[in-house]
Amino acid sequence: MELGYLYAFGAFACIGSYMVPVRFATAKGLSFLPFMGLGMAVLELFRFHSLQALWGHPYWFWASILSGLLWACGQSLANLALEEVSLAKASVLFNVNSLVNIAFGLIVFHEASGLKAYLLLLAGGSLLFLGAWWVAHLSAAPRKERDLEKGVLFGLLAGFFWGVYFAPIKAAQVWDPQNTLTSSDALTGLILGGIGPALLVGSAGLSKNWNLRNLGFGVATAALWIMGTTCFLLAIDALGLSRAVPIVNASGLVYTCWSLFVFKEFPISLWPKVLGGTLIVIAGVVLMAFSK
Repeated sequence: MELGYLYAFGAFACIGSYMVPVRFATAKGLSFLPFMGLGMAVLELFRFHSLQALWGHPYWFWASILSGLLWACGQSLANLALEEVSLAKASVLFNVNSLVNIAFGLIVFHEASGLKAYLLLLAGGSLLFLGAWWVAHLSAAPRKERDLEKGVLFGLLAGFFWGVYFAPIKAAQVWDPQNTLTSSDALTGLILGGIGPALLVGSAGLSKNWNLRNLGFGVATAALWIMGTTCFLLAIDALGLSRAVPIVNASGLVYTCWSLFVFKEFPISLWPKVLGGTLIVIAGVVLMAFSK
């Protein structure tokens, strides 16, 4: 049990920081995606044996590839959102993935039933949108944000794709259970599926500023995401969804701290309101997690 909480904290820290290198890179938006793809390709080499195991089960293999494509769509939109709005605003918008993910699990996979589950989902979703609306309407420091409407749109769309990207893997687990495969093996296929679109963006000439600095930040982003997601899966195995999900999805608080204390994206006078709105979003996520 204690090890499970350690995994959850690792996921909390890594997932709450993996998009920070984007802020330091000179390649922005879609231009940064190929650097992430290259980082993922390098790290995928260390998971080759897992990929071999996955290849022997076509349903799992292609389901995880599809999950990777959906994740890449979400990441592309997230990178675009970070061009338009602050890290704190983007992170609360991304949290719509929790609502989509849990609602999908309840409705499609029947992970819970009864009035209580749907009331908790409704209450949590209401808090999530209240907190996100509050933070989104706070004025960031000059020159820290560009187009709020675009940023909100891209952020919500990213949250939607991140809310459904694990659905194909979940379907594989339910409809074709395998004792020899784990969620970690499926993550290997997911990474492979995410590499393709990222490198395609680079080959299409949409990426700029090819240098070691951006490549390093791309590898750092990929490493933090892979470590965070791996710890997340291990935490779910050890603690269950009801304990692991609230801890990990509170990682939005980490992004808010980066936004306020490192990047100074809001005036100090607004810091209590930004933190307050973020905590409301986290409270909503916790309520939704208990609906499962």
